[in-house]
Order: sequence, then C-alpha cells, then structure tokens
Amino acid sequence: MAGPGHPALAVSFRRAGETDASAEHQVFLAAEGELLQRHGFGWATPPPPDRIASTLRHLLAHDAERCFVAEADGRVVGYGAAFVRGGTTFLAALFIDPLVQGRGVGQGLLERVLTGTPSRRLTISDAIQPVSNAIYARWGMLPVTPILGFGGQATRVPAPEVEAAEPEARALATIDAAAYGFDRAIDHAFWATQAAGTLWLNGGAPVAYSYRWPSGRIGPIAGLEPRWAAAALVAELTRRADGYVEIPGTSRVLVRVAFDAGLRLEAPPGLLLVSDEVEAPRSLAISSYGLM
Repeated sequence: MAGPGHPALAVSFRRAGETDASAEHQVFLAAEGELLQRHGFGWATPPPPDRIASTLRHLLAHDAERCFVAEADGRVVGYGAAFVRGGTTFLAALFIDPLVQGRGVGQGLLERVLTGTPSRRLTISDAIQPVSNAIYARWGMLPVTPILGFGGQATRVPAPEVEAAEPEARALATIDAAAYGFDRAIDHAFWATQAAGTLWLNGGAPVAYSYRWPSGRIGPIAGLEPRWAAAALVAELTRRADGYVEIPGTSRVLVRVAFDAGLRLEAPPGLLLVSDEVEAPRSLAISSYGLM
C-alpha cells in the first residue's frame, strides 16, 4: 500500500466494535481538523466524543457487517461505515488519519464497507475534499447539490401552517417514502432517544415531521411535499428561534425559509453525492452527515 514518496505501510482491517469509539473520534478530529485548517476555516466547536459513540453504537446494532477500522502500528488510523435501508446504501463515514492519507487506506475501507451493498447509493462529504469525492465517483456516487448549514437566531418567522402531534410510525413511514425514498424506521428509534420528535399536521392530516436536539440542532425534517417540510421548519423556529439546520440545496423551499428567517449561512458547505438511481431531495433537511 505504498504511495508515491511513501514507504510501505502495513495496514490491517477488521470489523469495528464499540470500544473503537474513542479512537474513531480521534481520527475524525485529526482528519476534519486538518482539512478545515488547510482551507483556512476554523472549527470553534468540534463534535463531542459522545456523538461519534452514539452513532457508532446505532450502526453496529443494525449494520455491523458494514463497519470497519484500519490499523497500523497498533493504532486505529481510519474507519468507515455504511447502512442499508431497503434497497438503498448510505455511506455514513470514511475518515483517515492525515499521516496515512494517500496510501490506500481509504480505498481498502471502502471495498470492505460497500462491496455487496445495493448500487443505489448516497453519501455526504465535504465540498472542499476533492480527493475523497473523486473516489466516491468511482463507486457510482456523483455530486448533485451542496449541503448548506444555517445557524443563528431567527428574527422573521411567519405563522406556522401546521399543528404539532405525537409521532406515529405509519405516518413517519409515508413521509419518509416521499422525502427520502427509503424507510427510516430503524433510525427513528435512534433519533427518538437523542432528540424531541414532532409529527406535523395540516387539517388533521400528517404532512411532515421534525426533530430538535438539546443543542438546538434541528433535523431531520421531512415532508410529503416541499411546502410541508418548509412549514415544519417554520414551526420549529416559531417555538424556539435559535438553532442550526443543514439543508440540501435542492430543497429550495427550506433554503428560502432559512434565509427569510434571518439565519446565517455557515461555511464550508457539504456535498451530497448520489448514484444514478437516486433523485436529489426536495423535501428534506438532514439529520447529520453520518445519518443523513
């Protein structure tokens, strides 16, 4: 696995386990921190270790056969993970320690994580990471839209068109089919342990849902149509004006709500990459880069 100008690197790959959470967090901080610094961006509040750990536990519970780490010299130097929901694969993570990047570690992880998964695939990456995005293209995932992060205090919010209700499984499944194109029941069970979920009704009929995290983060938001996803965002900002939400650029109505509410566009953007079978979302704000 030696690259140009690099000595040979002895790397081994194995299935990830819960005890790898701390090492994965360190790899994530090193990889993302170096990328942001190299492009002149700051990172005021890196994600805490428990976010990596809770997501890893969730993926291990349902997709353990698609969670791997790479080791060299007795330490974890990279990790990758994916989940499959129905006929759709989402590449949830691929992070490599900067000290060993460009030496085949990422490709080795991708081969183990994605081989045998459905070819209907998605992932979210950093838009400022051209090397990784080129690798994803070789696995059939091409860039389709930025992921825009909005934060701050909403100052101009219209009256909501929806009323709050308790989440109900069948309604959530119908909304997921429209907004995501695949079932998220497994992930709703996880989100419900982490955030406050709301089903939104119009005229008594379920039209959207949203989650609000203790940190103020909003997402995922999903609607039967763009109008209703946007209405759910308006309703969340009505009951608590501060927050942070990440929206695919193709979800134009939600992007307009965020701008009109006075939220700030934060940099750098992410990038949604999808295979040919996948339509870009129009009624969605994501949960996170790792769970969409």
